Amino acid sequence: MFRSKTFKLCCLIIISCFAIWKIYIFLEQNSCLDNGNVWDYQENRCREDCLVWNKINGCVKMTAEQVKIFKDCRHKGVGCVSKKVFDEICLNNNMPLNKKTGECDTEFTVDKCYKLGENWIYPKTCK
Repeated sequence: MFRSKTFKLCCLIIISCFAIWKIYIFLEQNSCLDNGNVWDYQENRCREDCLVWNKINGCVKMTAEQVKIFKDCRHKGVGCVSKKVFDEICLNNNMPLNKKTGECDTEFTVDKCYKLGENWIYPKTCK
């Protein structure tokens, strides 16, 4: 009888700790996103040096200078960061850039080289 109660108590403590940890992570993620940063799901931490994060490529990194530009533009609205900065981030992270739309394929993999069409500037990894 004693072992049964002890086991139940241990299970309850473990489940409670896990629930508190999940709530903490959830609050950390929300706080991170509210501050204009990106949550890194691989490292479980808030990052300000990523433009975006995705499952395929992880963190799309920015240089310290680019991070500063984004911080300075946080409350200025759309269009504050120049197209040139976005283009540099895209190509520095070995991702193709659409010449017409300025779109960066952040979920790009090398097997897609030259398959997106002629309107794309491909990264050096495709040559």
